[in-house]
Amino acid sequence: MSEEWRLIEFDELPGAESQTVYHAIAEAMERYDDIENTIIICWPEDPTVCIGYHQIIEEEVDVEYCQRKGLTIVRRPLGGGAVYLDKGQLFYQIIARLDSKVIPKDVARFYQKILQAPIETYKTIGINAVYAPINDIVADGKKISGNGAAQIGGARVLTGNLIFDFNFEEMVKVLKVPNEKFRDKIASSLRERLGTIKGFLKEEPDRQKIKQILINNFEKVLGVKFRRETEFLQKEQVINKELLKLYKEDEWLNIPQHRRSDLMSKRKVKISSSTQIYESVYKAPGGLIRIFMEIVDGFFKDIIISGDFSANPMNTPEVLENALIGKLVHPKHIESAISIAYQEHKLDIPGVSPNDFVKAIELSVKDLF
Repeated sequence: MSEEWRLIEFDELPGAESQTVYHAIAEAMERYDDIENTIIICWPEDPTVCIGYHQIIEEEVDVEYCQRKGLTIVRRPLGGGAVYLDKGQLFYQIIARLDSKVIPKDVARFYQKILQAPIETYKTIGINAVYAPINDIVADGKKISGNGAAQIGGARVLTGNLIFDFNFEEMVKVLKVPNEKFRDKIASSLRERLGTIKGFLKEEPDRQKIKQILINNFEKVLGVKFRRETEFLQKEQVINKELLKLYKEDEWLNIPQHRRSDLMSKRKVKISSSTQIYESVYKAPGGLIRIFMEIVDGFFKDIIISGDFSANPMNTPEVLENALIGKLVHPKHIESAISIAYQEHKLDIPGVSPNDFVKAIELSVKDLF
């Protein structure tokens, strides 16, 4: 007999709540033993700018533009990059207990298994979708689904989308860029790299039918039977309200800055000859790595790691930062410290190796090597 999972459908949710709902269930799974494995299908009812858990808002998003347009900025509890969310995207959110035998423990295999459902859904409607490791779905060279996964609370969580239509112009405007010429390049690149259902089919199909196809495919891929529910349990609603409040607080919105507030403030002041502040941006196969470093007499005094990579556990950047502070700024010492941290803390960063962090640091401190 197939295992039974709960299915909750929210045709429209406030933008911020489209992120708190899966977070709430994951937190409930940590607090209570009776929370079922769940899949949520939803649409955001209002446009929202959503940044990855490991990103620094002011480095990725044009905050002033968002404020002028009344766009809410939300930090999600998953990795990845800054994205623009609106009604043109249907979201699927899988929340499985840590002891679930259905969900692979390895993040890469988690993606590979779960993404077969949206892939088959795209194929059913005539779009030749294929899996693009680590966490994308593509068709004819265009990305048609973005996904994120991590352990949150007492659950393994994966979220992703079917892109019916996309507001390219608004996405480009919310991103922080050095100048308008660069913004034009991003706009051109985005249209070349991102595909939509409407773009492939020339007209948008019935969303409810597509949603049902997706639900059926998730049942097949997971090998489970869904039981439809229309709302949360009362104790999940309580947690969801707690998270909606948390998501508005500065400490959540600016997690990296609060973690290393002293270093962030030093970016704006002149440093002595023995103390230097470096910044580095490096693109690893698994995502962008952004690093700020305070180096005193050749040793790491402070460091902050951010980026659009996915990582498990979620405090991975802080673990790596703590591993490097006090270490000599030298490739062998850096790689050794990071490799030990990977092993001791069982860090899982798909597509990002210890050597990628060495390369990221080396970009800006070659004069010290």
